[in-house]
Amino acid sequence: MKKVIGFSLLSSIVIGLIIWAASVIISFSYSEWSFLIGLGITIIIYFFNSSGGALSKAATFEASESNWKIQKSEEMKIDVGVVFYGSLLYTVFSLVLMVITYF
Repeated sequence: MKKVIGFSLLSSIVIGLIIWAASVIISFSYSEWSFLIGLGITIIIYFFNSSGGALSKAATFEASESNWKIQKSEEMKIDVGVVFYGSLLYTVFSLVLMVITYF
């Protein structure tokens, strides 16, 4: 459990540093865009770590259509890891900072 928390904090810090470096290079406001970018990263990681979702069903349908054999679809299974928890932590932290900044 301590390793998961540690790696989640580390991935959160790395995501924050990458977004900050991108804001310096591309010249956008870090405080205005950090929440939206963190939310986007969290959603992308969530959908690409799941099986049985819309993307998986479409790929399975295409594969089964070419073989003339329709495969049964399974329920959606999500296998998230420390990077997802780190991006979620970053998103929550940036939301709190954004609320403090603007209100």
